[in-house]
Amino acid sequence: MSAPLLPLVLVLLTQVPGSDPSGPNCRSIDGQIACGYACKSDGLRVRCAQTPQGRCQVMDGQVVCFDPPAYVVRAYGGSLPEAECKAGEGEVACGYACTTYFGKLKCARTPAGVCRGRGEAVECFDPPASVFAIYGRETPKMECKTQGMDFACGYRCLAGSEGVKCATTPFGVCKTEGGRVTCFDPKPEAICAFGRSLPPPQCKSSEGTAVCGYSCASAYGRVVCASTPKGVCKVFDSEVRCFDPPSTLEADASCLAMLGLAVLEGGKP
Repeated sequence: MSAPLLPLVLVLLTQVPGSDPSGPNCRSIDGQIACGYACKSDGLRVRCAQTPQGRCQVMDGQVVCFDPPAYVVRAYGGSLPEAECKAGEGEVACGYACTTYFGKLKCARTPAGVCRGRGEAVECFDPPASVFAIYGRETPKMECKTQGMDFACGYRCLAGSEGVKCATTPFGVCKTEGGRVTCFDPKPEAICAFGRSLPPPQCKSSEGTAVCGYSCASAYGRVVCASTPKGVCKVFDSEVRCFDPPSTLEADASCLAMLGLAVLEGGKP
């Protein structure tokens, strides 16, 4: 009675799903083993994404994988834009704003990033984690400013006789003084403490150069500024001294977590 049932049992065993197709898995080819998500092989190599939001694709005979940074996944949630993969002249890459320039290919790591060609390479620029922690999916896309053969990408870009510079966050500021561009960005801890209400930094001239920050004080022909809104600067007999209280004590715990800064019980680092 049991013999006729054996083929049926074998068929049923082969049809039982081994795992969730969207879950983690491991694959092997020619002794190479890779584990993760969305694993793919190009016949020579096997690659896997390391997060559920990652993707792998075979293009131009090569397998390439991409994982968005964790802070980007948290910022966008379920509305994270789909990354793209491109191939060109033997190179493959995945990410955002992928750009090809003189045979070189590169992609930004975040949806707000930008890529531009320079010389014989492609340079990509992405906002830091602190920007995504505050703006989330509304993180403004970076801009690029060009002057002659020079360019820079970021926020509030300015050009001077010595080139182009940009702030790395929307909270930053750039100032031109004597043809030289100076840019300043508040510390990530201060951004987490104040969020979108972070006061704009100020810039003052010091010996032909712009100095930017907070509570700036002038003495002895030079300017010194604090790096956070609650910082203080005082003039003494022979020098100017600034001090910044620890912004992490007042910063939002979830924002600090996105920046990879440890937070102890009670919300204090």
